[in-house]
Amino acid sequence: MKKVIYIIVLALFTGILINACTNNNNQQAGAKIADSATVIETVKDPNKPKPMALMMRQMAANADSMKAKLLRGESIDSLSFPFIRFYLVEPTDKNVLEPQFFENAKVYQAAHKAIFDHPENQKKYYNLMIGACISCHENYCSGPLRRIKKMPIID
Repeated sequence: MKKVIYIIVLALFTGILINACTNNNNQQAGAKIADSATVIETVKDPNKPKPMALMMRQMAANADSMKAKLLRGESIDSLSFPFIRFYLVEPTDKNVLEPQFFENAKVYQAAHKAIFDHPENQKKYYNLMIGACISCHENYCSGPLRRIKKMPIID
């Protein structure tokens, strides 16, 4: 009976010790990742990006994914790439919130929708959507233009 209790206590103690070591290692690894992510984020954007900038980054990632699928000959759908209402959130520079900015947003939204309305010619309409991005960014926030200009599909 004493042996059984001893084995149970030993097993519990071992389990607790292993769990504590694993959690400690995970926390240390998480701290290293968080530290390096903080450094990378600080280098990329030391000004704490505003919601519109974050949404624009997601839109760029979506455009990259769209392009990759289209280049593989796959079609894309609006469920996988929904329209992001970026114009409803706080921009980095509040001065952009003028009528022309919202007109540009409408043009972009129409171009985004057209990709899915024309499944037989999605590459063409994808390029038109990227053209809408370029057109707007030439007037507002020119920083990402170099990246955006690399996004069209060239056949």
